[in-house]
Amino acid sequence: MPWKATRVAAESLAPGQLRAADVDGVELVLGRVGAEVSALADHCPHRDGQLSDGTLDGDRLTCPLHSAVFDLRTGAVLADPFGIEPPEGGVEAVPRYATKVEGGAVWVEVP
Repeated sequence: MPWKATRVAAESLAPGQLRAADVDGVELVLGRVGAEVSALADHCPHRDGQLSDGTLDGDRLTCPLHSAVFDLRTGAVLADPFGIEPPEGGVEAVPRYATKVEGGAVWVEVP
């Protein structure tokens, strides 16, 4: 897959902040955990909530619609909307995209 620029400066992502980005029609949510910038698909697999409108606490990304919780670094489900932790629950993981910082900008590997 090719690397694409997000037009988001890595330094503009403070810990706990989420940012939406559209890269060639792929809607992403970007966030920082420590020094690492991560990118996930911007839509919750439960009810299609826009994750960039959610909250980030450490690596825990909470959907604004029904409070499903995902690991920003991996996309893994940490709790479904009813607070049920895997392996139970019925919410799928959020697709994750590889990231890199080059020239101060965030790049993602998208299809």
